[in-house]
Amino acid sequence: MIKYLPFILLIAGCSTIPGKTPEANLPIIIAHRGASAYAPENTLAAFELAAEQGAPWYELDCHLSKDGVAVVIHDGDLERTTGVVGQVRDKTLDELKTLDAGTWFSPDFAGERLPTLAEALAMAKGRIGVYVEIKNVADDGALMQQLADVAAGATTMDDALRDAMISKVEASGTRNLALTRTAIADIRAQHMENEVVVQSFSPVVCLVTRAEAPELRVEFLGSDDKDDPTRWPRFIAFGRLVGVAGFNIHHESATPERIADFHAHGETVAVWTVDEPALMRRYREWGVDGLITNKPDVALAEIR
Repeated sequence: MIKYLPFILLIAGCSTIPGKTPEANLPIIIAHRGASAYAPENTLAAFELAAEQGAPWYELDCHLSKDGVAVVIHDGDLERTTGVVGQVRDKTLDELKTLDAGTWFSPDFAGERLPTLAEALAMAKGRIGVYVEIKNVADDGALMQQLADVAAGATTMDDALRDAMISKVEASGTRNLALTRTAIADIRAQHMENEVVVQSFSPVVCLVTRAEAPELRVEFLGSDDKDDPTRWPRFIAFGRLVGVAGFNIHHESATPERIADFHAHGETVAVWTVDEPALMRRYREWGVDGLITNKPDVALAEIR
């Protein structure tokens, strides 16, 4: 099984990969959008609080602004967390920086701004690891069919297949490609390759990151669908084809058998989003490698 190395090694700059803490065989805690039960999600305030509470990692989401900057926010639509009608992709960074991303949560956070990915990484460097979720910002249905056709019958990735698949991605003009390349550039600019995990629901994001930034650890987000029994095997097959290091799944999709299968293939598994202590204990007992939670303080107390 892949193990987490102690966080001190991460801070020291050693190459690390997430997994359980070897001294106690415990899952790591990943603060979902920061300590978002107590501060407005995806803000520097939430990330700072996650670090203060002792979480070894926090998770963020990023979208691409109109002028090509990776901005930290979960929704492509601005209204829920800023009160402004409009899309992230239609506003420049200067326009986005005028928005209040804290008042919706509490007046105590009035004036909290949307951070850029570069700002969030700079805050975390040397202090706390970052799960960078690159959002799925395009409808890649037609592209995915093309990729499936190119990869038909393949179970392992070689250079020729990788080049052919990336060629299809580039030809499609998908916005997911631009966002992924921007996020990779921001991570490299901060020299945080050993302090970041890239995750995404987008197969295209995972493919591009694995192909163009092999130094980064990539984990694939997904879940099963009771109305579509093919969804889970397709999710697993694509992830293994591109060589993701882990699968991060909705906690209701987790079973002891699935967790064992991931581990048998040398992959890690984290579950999201788990805030109830009883569920935290259940997934710890089942052997998950990570718990993604809005309440990192509660999770740390429960698992230790």
